[in-house]
Amino acid sequence: MLHEDEEFSGKLIELTDENPELTTALVEAAKDIVSKVYANYARPALENRDKVRRFLEIRKFSGVVENGGRIVVAVDSTWSKPTLEIVSGVFGVIVSGYVVVGPSGTSSYEICRMSSIVGNSERYVNTAIEVYAKILEYDTALKALDKHSYVDMVMLDGSLYFSTRPSFFNPAKNADENSLENIKEIDELISIGSSKLLRLLRKASDLGLPVVGVVKRVSSRFIASYIEGLDSELARLLRRLNDKVILSYVLEPGEYAVISSYLDIFKMHLSIMKRSSKALKQKRIQTILDMLETCSSGNAVSGLKNICDVMRETAIVFYKPVSDMVYPQAIRLDVYPRSRIEDVLEYVMHNTSQNAVPIPIDYADRFIRLETASLKRLYRLIMTYGVEVGGDALIALGLTNPQKSYLFT
Repeated sequence: MLHEDEEFSGKLIELTDENPELTTALVEAAKDIVSKVYANYARPALENRDKVRRFLEIRKFSGVVENGGRIVVAVDSTWSKPTLEIVSGVFGVIVSGYVVVGPSGTSSYEICRMSSIVGNSERYVNTAIEVYAKILEYDTALKALDKHSYVDMVMLDGSLYFSTRPSFFNPAKNADENSLENIKEIDELISIGSSKLLRLLRKASDLGLPVVGVVKRVSSRFIASYIEGLDSELARLLRRLNDKVILSYVLEPGEYAVISSYLDIFKMHLSIMKRSSKALKQKRIQTILDMLETCSSGNAVSGLKNICDVMRETAIVFYKPVSDMVYPQAIRLDVYPRSRIEDVLEYVMHNTSQNAVPIPIDYADRFIRLETASLKRLYRLIMTYGVEVGGDALIALGLTNPQKSYLFT
């Protein structure tokens, strides 16, 4: 309703790409973001750079230059973002595949798995998609090794360990492949994913291959936890910074740092996080810590013991390649087994793309992606098949937010 002093002018809002009012607002937002990022993240990392270097075992890679002579299978998955909101609920699509990269480029590639998740809750679908994507990646890596057992290394896009829920430490003994898509419990999916990971690591070990998780979106705070017992004040200052921003300022090109074993740093980190967590989260963290303590005591049952063993043999490594990058930054790797760190670094130091990932992962990311155009094709196909099923199906398949239909139609 108009206030009595207001007049309705009848002017139309100009819906153009060059909205001057919006441009002015964006300029102010950009300045504000730069100021906040520098003050809260860049400056603390820069001011404490030398202190962090003293506490970490920074090494300069001096190995033989690797000219890409190795053959690497790189696995990636992607899913629809955002999930598609339709009248009947929410759904998302996951695609997983691999590329084989050798000295002369990509020699083989394949889209191995596709799956869809449908549900009423956007929160559930988003969580289920991320867990399911990891399961598909492990399955894809196993399939790739069946067909290409001659490769020298396996790379996965993302961390090797994907969950901090207790169910991850209870790997499923049996998983019915045919009913996987019908599982609605997130913890059950996580347990299956844990089992799949163990199968992959065992197979790679039998073939004598290292498995490397390439973590691009680093949100971990392991560095602060690592330093906690050495300098609590410095750890407090670093707690707000993720590991990637810290190491991006700390490392020079050609340098790397090994941050303990995954198991040790994970236990240390959970113990610290528990102190500042709310009661419900504290209970979950303590459950995991109790399970890890059972591992240390030697009383763990086989599934838990196997998970602890592979986490103990996994090293977290940060490195800065010698090559140029569009946005200079440190890169995190989860390397299993840790005895192969030098072999892995020998490859990645000189085979990292300008996009700040090892070249095979860059290829995989380009090959396996769901772009806006793909989502539009998907939705058009859904509507086409909806007509074939019966006109009534189109009501349930309709977009619940039509004003955003430009994203999908």
